[in-house]
Amino acid sequence: MKTILKTGLIMFTLALFYQQANAQTGGGFGIKGGLNFNSNGQYFKDAQAIWGDPLNNLGFNLGAFGKLPLGPVYLRPELVYTHLKSEINRDNFTTQRLDAPVLVGINVLGPLLSVFAGPSFHYYIEDELRDFDFSKFNAGYQFGVGVNLGNIGVDLRYERVLSGQTVDIDNVITGSGDFRFQQLILGLSVKF
Repeated sequence: MKTILKTGLIMFTLALFYQQANAQTGGGFGIKGGLNFNSNGQYFKDAQAIWGDPLNNLGFNLGAFGKLPLGPVYLRPELVYTHLKSEINRDNFTTQRLDAPVLVGINVLGPLLSVFAGPSFHYYIEDELRDFDFSKFNAGYQFGVGVNLGNIGVDLRYERVLSGQTVDIDNVITGSGDFRFQQLILGLSVKF
């Protein structure tokens, strides 16, 4: 009798879990936010510094998204304010930008797990690393994996800009460097 009761409870829990996860597969819009770890193209070097002070390159992002189901795949455009921190020779610099990723995703394990990828377009609001004698626009790409539980979604993604930027850091070190922002982004989303 205990085995039947346990099996019934497990099946009920799985059915409820599946039904809740199914809510994220439909179309709609919502809000999102999260934390990002910026590396400026030096993940292996920066990984050593994380143990000393993990908050040096930790930033955040806030925004909104839409989700449009297209058969087995979905389109997810987003508009996100991103605040990046860069630590170079113990000096901190911030970058503020508007990001517009246009992601294409597919559900892998039903509505529970999805993978996605797509271009990301950037407009720089403020950047302490460089002058704005260049274009304030840049582009990159993102890819990642997401878990959906009802109207709540959690995703982990990687982003890298396509073109490097020349950064004038004479006040920090001699010369200049060629950096490409790259970041790991952990996000939480709520779909309405």
